Amino acid sequence: MYLKLIVAGRLARDAELRSVSNGQVIRFSIPHTIQTSAGEEKTIWVDCTYWRNPGDSVEVVKYLRKGAIVLVEGLPNVRFYVRQDNTPGVSFECRVTNLRILVYAPAEAASEPMPAAELPTDISEPTPPDLPEESDLPF
Repeated sequence: MYLKLIVAGRLARDAELRSVSNGQVIRFSIPHTIQTSAGEEKTIWVDCTYWRNPGDSVEVVKYLRKGAIVLVEGLPNVRFYVRQDNTPGVSFECRVTNLRILVYAPAEAASEPMPAAELPTDISEPTPPDLPEESDLPF
């Protein structure tokens, strides 16, 4: 049997690093929003845990900031729990085995996205070079 979960998305908050007895764990969440047939938006949160053994680097945590786009691969898990108000809850989790940062988070000073009015509008398709009508090409 082969079981793998692949999730790509933008981090909604900064990752947090926690020390545990057998190493360290980096925790972060990736939201996935879908639109239902009724026109409502529904967000599914994938809670990711990236376990690091003692001596493994945890430098990646400084790049896992709000706004970064990541691609994670790992083992899926569904966890059932009881909330404080005694209602049942479900958590969709991924134990990360492979992590790639696709787009780094914007710098703190430039964390606001550029408004659409300020985006360049003169982007055009590249044009191929002019070739003579009768060329010596064999094809």
